[in-house]
Amino acid sequence: MNPEQNIDMIRWTFRVEPEKAQEIEDRLVEIGMDVSIYDDGTFQTTWDEPDRELDSVVEEIWTLNGSPFDITQESFQRTSLLVYHTEEVDEEEADPAEESA
Repeated sequence: MNPEQNIDMIRWTFRVEPEKAQEIEDRLVEIGMDVSIYDDGTFQTTWDEPDRELDSVVEEIWTLNGSPFDITQESFQRTSLLVYHTEEVDEEEADPAEESA
């Protein structure tokens, strides 16, 4: 992973040997990934603000699996972050005409 990319989140989708799934899931959770495993054995993981070299994590889970497998990676960069706040009206600022209606 190139540090200049400033990746905010990645999502990986892949399948592993069924007998290795629990060990791989445990390792990915240990390093901070959110892991979902579907009925067909497909892993979908997300990792907010990855703090390790992605290539080394891939090599590690390939080793745990016993052989390499395909991983689809999607990378996300936060281009904009907006927060909309509601403004509460103080009772003192409320329009007296509205209160008497």
